[in-house]
Amino acid sequence: MKLPRLLLGRKGVVLDTMVFIYLFEDAPRFGSVCEFIVDQAALGRFQGVITPVTAAEILVKPFEQGRQDLADRYRFALENLKNIQPIGLPFEIGFLAAGLRAKYRLPLPDMIQVACALTSREPTLITNDKGMKKVQELAVLLLQDFL
Repeated sequence: MKLPRLLLGRKGVVLDTMVFIYLFEDAPRFGSVCEFIVDQAALGRFQGVITPVTAAEILVKPFEQGRQDLADRYRFALENLKNIQPIGLPFEIGFLAAGLRAKYRLPLPDMIQVACALTSREPTLITNDKGMKKVQELAVLLLQDFL
């Protein structure tokens, strides 16, 4: 696996929900890629962020299954990643996300992720959602870009 050059030294790189779902579930195709991404952040190659959207999306399945224990483990893992920080949502993110939603017609949670990335000096998003590639305001890296 390789770290795309544009990630070196970047700060505020938004890691989309699927990065953690694939990591936690050790998904056959991308589990090791997601582990590599998290490890590269921990080594200081780039600095990542997790938004409340990711926190909410990743906990839905454990809550649906009545697995508070699993939800607690996921939350602990997300809060304790090295060099990957949870961030909050300022009110202005809502305005920015609405404009992006109107422009790209992509789901609002995705546009909130993009809006959070846009608060960084070098806006970057790591995702597995190919539809996000049409967003022109930031660098979008797909998991396959790490193979």
